[in-house]
Amino acid sequence: MRIYADRPQRRRQQIVADVLGPLWCVGMIVAGLAIRHSIRSRTTPATFVESTAGALADALADTAESISRVPLVGDALEESLQRAADAAGRLSGTGADTAASIERAGDVIGLVVIVVALAAAAYVWLRPRVLWYRAASDARAVMAFPDRDDLLSARALGTVRLPRIGGGLVAGWRAGEPAAVRALARAELDRLGLDYPPDLAGLAPAGQSPAGQGASTGRSAS
Repeated sequence: MRIYADRPQRRRQQIVADVLGPLWCVGMIVAGLAIRHSIRSRTTPATFVESTAGALADALADTAESISRVPLVGDALEESLQRAADAAGRLSGTGADTAASIERAGDVIGLVVIVVALAAAAYVWLRPRVLWYRAASDARAVMAFPDRDDLLSARALGTVRLPRIGGGLVAGWRAGEPAAVRALARAELDRLGLDYPPDLAGLAPAGQSPAGQGASTGRSAS
């Protein structure tokens, strides 16, 4: 199973992409986790309010219970202190809710950063590589077929950039001219960065080496 192109220029591009792609994914996962940690660390004021108000509520409740035994004014003081304890308890609950909201926000934002980054990597790096591999595997599989040139030329009509197949090649292909069919077959191999078979290599146009090491002209860089 060959996952890289035959031609050095295209193969170098693919290797660089295969190195940068995973590095991008790892880097963005680390960045997402760092963002999550940074946001979650902002809960310190809220947790301080929660703990302080909670401690105050407990202290006021204990004081209210103790002062209720004071003759004459004990009941009135207890009621006042209990209301203050309830208010402090509500404040403590607000601090806890705020801290939980900040933590959830950190989780969501960190996850969004990671998911978006991985989706971008899948679209920009992984998807073109998979599409190239499937197309190159198909092209390599038909190399031994007697109608190889016809199959490759037909594929070229739908994949090779339009300026590349202009100049009468389409008309020649429709008329079944061997030269046009072979030129389109070479163009498809150029697009994929694959070497020409020996019988096509000898027919390569000027400017390309006999081994079919011309520059890639395809739509995809992967």
